[in-house]
Amino acid sequence: MNEGLSADIRKYVSIAAVVIGAVICLVCLIFVKNKIGMLIGVPVGTLVAIINFNIMALAGEKAIEMTPSKARTKMTTNYIIRYAIYIVVLVAAIKLPLISPIGVVLGFLTSIVALYLIQVLNKPGIREKFKFLNR
Repeated sequence: MNEGLSADIRKYVSIAAVVIGAVICLVCLIFVKNKIGMLIGVPVGTLVAIINFNIMALAGEKAIEMTPSKARTKMTTNYIIRYAIYIVVLVAAIKLPLISPIGVVLGFLTSIVALYLIQVLNKPGIREKFKFLNR
């Protein structure tokens, strides 16, 4: 796989996830009572989502070069590790009163939303309107 392309995609998703997380934080400042909990939870969830996305992307790149059985084992192990990270962070957010579990979950969703937005913005016709997507 082209290393430059993969790094670019990971970079775009990471930047878009941070921007989406910042927008969520701004909305929380207006509409949520537990502002501090959300302002800590959303960035924590966003950071975990970005880390997990990068782990998944790098593992996928390595799995392409492996035999099918080794690739299946690697991706299954990777899947369990990534979801264990999500569970540990979510349980910590539930146990710690300063962090909002809802904010953490919203942060978890930022990389998924970022992927969808990048796909929508990368369609022909729309791509020309956004110079940062042009290569």
